[in-house]
Amino acid sequence: MAGISGTSSGSRDVLELMLSRLHHRGPKEKWLHLGKRVALGCCVLPSEANHSGKTYAQKADIVAVIDGHLYSKDGMQLPEADLLVSLYRRFGPAFVERLDGDFALCLASDSELILARDTVGLRPLFYGYKDGAFYFASEMKALQGLCAEVMELPPGHVYTQQQGLQPFKSSPYSVPEFDSPEEAARLLAGLLRDAVEMRLKDGNVGGALLSGGLDSSAIVYLAKEFQPDLKTFTVGTGINDSEDLRRAREMAQYLGTEHYEYIYRGGQIEEVLPEVIYHLESFDEDCVCGAVANYFAARLAAQHTDGVLCGEGADEFLGGYHLLKEARSEAEFLQLSQDLISNAYHTGLQRLDRMMAAHSLEFRPPFLDGRVIALCVKIPPAWKVHGKKKVEKWILRKAFAGLLPDNISNRVKQPFASGAGSAKLTELIGQRAGSAEDSMYEQTKPAIELKSEAETYYYRLFKEKFPEDSFEKLVTRWDPLTRR
Repeated sequence: MAGISGTSSGSRDVLELMLSRLHHRGPKEKWLHLGKRVALGCCVLPSEANHSGKTYAQKADIVAVIDGHLYSKDGMQLPEADLLVSLYRRFGPAFVERLDGDFALCLASDSELILARDTVGLRPLFYGYKDGAFYFASEMKALQGLCAEVMELPPGHVYTQQQGLQPFKSSPYSVPEFDSPEEAARLLAGLLRDAVEMRLKDGNVGGALLSGGLDSSAIVYLAKEFQPDLKTFTVGTGINDSEDLRRAREMAQYLGTEHYEYIYRGGQIEEVLPEVIYHLESFDEDCVCGAVANYFAARLAAQHTDGVLCGEGADEFLGGYHLLKEARSEAEFLQLSQDLISNAYHTGLQRLDRMMAAHSLEFRPPFLDGRVIALCVKIPPAWKVHGKKKVEKWILRKAFAGLLPDNISNRVKQPFASGAGSAKLTELIGQRAGSAEDSMYEQTKPAIELKSEAETYYYRLFKEKFPEDSFEKLVTRWDPLTRR
């Protein structure tokens, strides 16, 4: 993980300003390049600082910065930024189609400026113009006061100053075929194991977020094989109020991990809520409630490690959301699934990225490995939500049957904020604050329709940090059942 930014204005002062606003994404060191076409730079995490060519690279007139991780499809064993330069020299602007991993990047030469973002949207990227100058940065807060309007680079898109914004297609991943649920479950477990091993190889990850649910427990189970001294981290509002705390303790004891917990109450939520919304860059009430738990989890983990694994992505690709049970046909199931996947960068992935970045913590989600995703896409819907009881993530349960405690492998899916206990407390804080300041909200009269008193309060906190109208327009408030 890193913070990247740049401008065609050539101003070192502007570049320094943007990077200062991204300091949390890389507090260890800062790198700048003032080129003929663009001034660009990045801020680097402690875990990345000792790896030359990983976050930034300069080879003759070609310069690259990247937030994310790459795994070469051509067998080239190079650090990420060095790999970008090498692939660009071989394939030109089409190099983005050959990238394997999660990334937001900029590559510049004397004649070219290229921005790109991976197809899932795990790493964020924003851009805008003012007075003919171009600006980009990892988070929209870095562009405050610099652009007439800020836009988000969509996942799976590349931007060049010659051709503008264009979608790109990555080279397809090759995964084995299967004829039965048993074969699919075996392949899923094997590809997940490979994805976990790959994300632990560089030694930058010392722990895992553990909610005690199926997804994170499966990742922890696999990680413990490669890292016997694995640390695990769980947060909640109390052992009697947060099922996550109980189940995570059970899983940690079962595997013998070095387990850490943090218990928070309403007072702690109220104290950090303005900071959560500032880093989150959203006022959507569902996103805010989930982000609170992510914030405390990241803060806890950052005290003990520079990087964590997590279970994000399983719900989107393996049928974890209960609303999928409402699908009346396979076609509707597939459409709902696609809606959830295509919007993940505005929901779970946005919460995860911003809250981890707020604490300079690197995160890696094995479920979002390209090969794992390619397999999941092939698995029939009936093996994801299965049988008359409509068991969610049935194929994942089958993949880890007998390997996890029954209370874990059979646990019904809970939203992260509900399992951690933060959802209701965060909502009550928002409602109380909203009721106390109704007159102020009447004066605000936002153009966007707000869902509740709580969300109106979150909106006010958001506008205090981001008064520009273009920032408000970037907040996605979306319901897959109504396609809004």
